[in-house]
Parts: sequence; C-alpha cells; structure tokens
Amino acid sequence: MNFISRLLKKRPEDFLERGDRLFVDGCYFEARTAFEDGLRLVDGRSDAGEQQTVFRSKIEKANHALAELNLTEAEDAQRRGDSGRALEHLELAKTLTADTQLREKADKLLLLFAENSNETSKLESPKSCSGCSGASESEAVHSDDLSADTPLSEYFDLLIQHLPPAMYARYAGLGEKFACMYVASCNNNYDEALRLLEEWSPGADSDIFFYEKGMILFRLGKTAESEVLLRRAMMENAGNSLAQMGLSLLMIEAGRIGEAAVQLDGMISGGILAEQASMLRAAVYRASGDFDRAIDLYSGLLATPLAKQAAEGLHDVLVECGRPSDAEFVYKKYLKGCCH
Repeated sequence: MNFISRLLKKRPEDFLERGDRLFVDGCYFEARTAFEDGLRLVDGRSDAGEQQTVFRSKIEKANHALAELNLTEAEDAQRRGDSGRALEHLELAKTLTADTQLREKADKLLLLFAENSNETSKLESPKSCSGCSGASESEAVHSDDLSADTPLSEYFDLLIQHLPPAMYARYAGLGEKFACMYVASCNNNYDEALRLLEEWSPGADSDIFFYEKGMILFRLGKTAESEVLLRRAMMENAGNSLAQMGLSLLMIEAGRIGEAAVQLDGMISGGILAEQASMLRAAVYRASGDFDRAIDLYSGLLATPLAKQAAEGLHDVLVECGRPSDAEFVYKKYLKGCCH
C-alpha cells in the first residue's frame, strides 16, 4: 500500500501515535516513515502550523537516533575488521543529521578508519633521489614508507598522473633534478625541494618554477610570498591552469572568499579546469551561505568524472540546510550507501 492510500485512511494523530510507538521499540527508520506520512497529511492545511512543527521535530529526532545507531554499527564493524562497512555506516550517519557533535564524531572516526584501512596500501616511492645530478647520498630524498626498488622515473610518473593532460606532458619532460624536487615536495621535504628547485634550470618553463616554489611556500605558511610567485607564474603563462587553481586555493585558505569567487568564476567562464573550479565555487557558495547556488553547482557536476566528490558536497549541503531526506536519497544513489 502506497503512502497516498495510507494518508486517506489515517488521521495525523494515528501517524504520531504509531511513530512514537515504533521509536520506543527502537524501530527508528519505520518511526521516521510514520512521522513523514503524518507531515504529508497536514502539509498545506491552513491550521497545520503546530502539527507541522511537531512532525518535523519527531523526524529530526528519528534521524538523530538513526545517526547514533550508524555510529555504533560503524564501531562494531571496525572491531570485526570490516573497514569498508564501517566507512559506509559513518557516511550514512553524516547524511542523517546536522548535529554538530555527531558529525564531528563521524568525521574523526572516518579519518581514523580510513587511515587504518590504508595503512598497508600506501603509495610507495623510492627511498632516495641520489641519482639526481648534484645530490649526494646525505642530501638524498628519503621516506621510511617507500620502496627502494621503485625507479625514480616510474614513481615520478605516478605522482604526476593527476595533473591536467597539458601540464602532465610538460612535467614529464622536465628532467631528473626536477623529478627529485617533486618527490621531495610530495614527501614534505620542503627545504630539500627548494634547494633542488633553485638548482634546476627551467628554461622556457619558468611559469612552472614560480608555481612550484609558490606552492611550497604556501604549504610552509608563507602566504604573501606564495601569492607573489603564483601571480608571477600566471604572468609568465596565462594558460598555466595549476597556477590559477593554486591562487584560488590560497584565497580560500586565507578567508578571502569574495576574491576567490571572482578568480573561480573567471576559470569557469574561461574553461580552465572548469569542473574542478566549479567544485570549489560550490564550496565558496556554501561557505557564504548561498545554499541554493551550491546545490545547483553540485547537482550539475553529478554527470561528470567528479560525480562522487560532487555528491559528497551535495549531501552535506542538503543536511546543513535541513533536507535530510533529500540528502539520504543522494547518498544512496551516488555514494552507494545503504539505509538501516
């Protein structure tokens, strides 16, 4: 029997009583369904104000209980060694509630469980770049987690696979010293990276030199110096999409939301990493409280390669603006969660 036929045969009080009874019995999902049916019944009535408030409060309470239940099940799954199931429960918990404490707990557990599940599958890199011209054994790039058997060229190629195609083609031909610098930077060895970068001869690739140096300084917290270098990279080559994106990230990190919006809008209209820029623009809309535009942008990205990230952003915004049912639908459709 569908919900329309149920509405025709029931009074609001019936749904309220049924939902309360189910809630007491711990059947939170069924309780929420009853409360939602009751809300549909009273919606649109001129005298429904108080009843709407009651049903919405009950729905929020049921969602909160479901979120708590999923947190408990996530911890149980993790104890059983089922990290994948634990992560699903945590993502669903975040979808169900806007409660700050519960979402923070879910985020902390997500980080902890993800780190544990990835512990044995970290990307390995070479222990050193001692083959780089001008780098002695004592100056070599090291990482305890990396395989000494992985050739530098192979590892460097893995690291730059995420770059836009045009930038990947350029980076792939920049030579061994640049590759050593890049590995050092990726492993947070910033002093070594800066030294190797200064020794590298950029030639016609000066925009890459300024971009890479600017991003290293950005990671070191030297925002003003970083911005100068990123803008210099853009002056050297306006088509350097990484420099444009780097400047956007710097502005967002510095809380310069208005300037970041202008920068991202220019990237989107110019077709420069448009999908990635749209993701950031949606986040900027969200940060400024413009949830409708954030929802529109995230929704438009659901048919792109960034669908998963867009769905994650979309369901968080929907929860934040009080639409947990819509958020749950997005989660189940795009994030492959399951409802309990």
